[in-house]
Amino acid sequence: MRNKSWLMAPLFILAAGAVSPAARAAVVDSSVVENDPNAPVAGNGHVEVATGGYFYIIPKDFNGGIFGTLTDIYNRLTFNAKLDADGTVSGWYNYEQAADGQTYKFAGPVTCMRIYDTPVLPRTPEIPALTQNRVKWGGRIDSSNDPTLPVGSFIWFQSMDNGEGAQGWSDSSSLPAFGDEATNIRFCNSNRVPGAATGPHRLGGGNIQVR
Repeated sequence: MRNKSWLMAPLFILAAGAVSPAARAAVVDSSVVENDPNAPVAGNGHVEVATGGYFYIIPKDFNGGIFGTLTDIYNRLTFNAKLDADGTVSGWYNYEQAADGQTYKFAGPVTCMRIYDTPVLPRTPEIPALTQNRVKWGGRIDSSNDPTLPVGSFIWFQSMDNGEGAQGWSDSSSLPAFGDEATNIRFCNSNRVPGAATGPHRLGGGNIQVR
């Protein structure tokens, strides 16, 4: 978290399949949403850095039990991402999600990132609009124990740094989404905020730094 100067189109849930509902706490790989040619696209940026190590818990009855789990959903994420002035992106992430007695683990390199302002969001109305505090990032899955999301797939998040100390609020994070590389890039290059139906979620511990 850090001090900030003051200044949502909803996504959907992954379709039901053969895997435990623990893997369903995600937003969909949607070519309609992320590959919309009218979505705003970021321009060339200066060097940007974002890091995080945090966890958050999604109650099983969140939004009417939208994720279909019988237990709360535990999410743990560490990441670091850097965008150089020449457009080169580097970094790494590790993500775990546990529910209904199963834990899914994913890890790999960060391959895209952009930093954006954040308006007031329906799920966190106490947090005012903030400047350059929200990083959209994603990467290739190089390690996965979920057979429906094999190595070579892509995963992406929105991580929000909401300030420090007395003038700060709890940092927050979106759920992951999964898909192919083209959709991941389109996600990073659009300033869309998390869909209100699925988040974002206040952190239960840890920290996000966006600079």
